[in-house]
Amino acid sequence: MTFFEYLRLQIKHAAKKAFLEIVEQHKDEKIYAFALYSDGGAMTVCPSTNTLDFLDTKDKNDFLYYKYEPAEWKYESEGAEAEFDKIC
Repeated sequence: MTFFEYLRLQIKHAAKKAFLEIVEQHKDEKIYAFALYSDGGAMTVCPSTNTLDFLDTKDKNDFLYYKYEPAEWKYESEGAEAEFDKIC
């Protein structure tokens, strides 16, 4: 197995765990999006989750920014913290 195959499997496992944790912990919230994102140098990978209620609290002039920018979402870098720390 190559390094990149191994990394892909680790990211897949961490992402699944993170998203399942968030859904379990916040099942009463209106979750509409999950994402994985990285920094410009691809040295980190982070999970992010957003809810419709959180989006509704943002200024309507910035709606698209908060809808599509995972680093600004409600549950940014939450879930499977230990797994993502190992990857990064």
